[in-house]
Amino acid sequence: MKDKHNVEMEDISGFPLERSFDFFFWEDISYPDLLEQVLKNLNDDQAHTFCNVVRSGSFFQLGDTFYRIKSN
Repeated sequence: MKDKHNVEMEDISGFPLERSFDFFFWEDISYPDLLEQVLKNLNDDQAHTFCNVVRSGSFFQLGDTFYRIKSN
């Protein structure tokens, strides 16, 4: 995914992703759903940070929801 300046962001599309509203129960979320429901609503800086944090293996909190790459 590229930002408006055509700068490539960390690619998280190949990873299984999940989200949680309480940090205990995690549910799967597809990359297309994440893109449509979350990433397209963020400004470029927020989207870069989101992708970098999630790609590093950490979780990212956005509002009341946590996102991460699915653990094994």
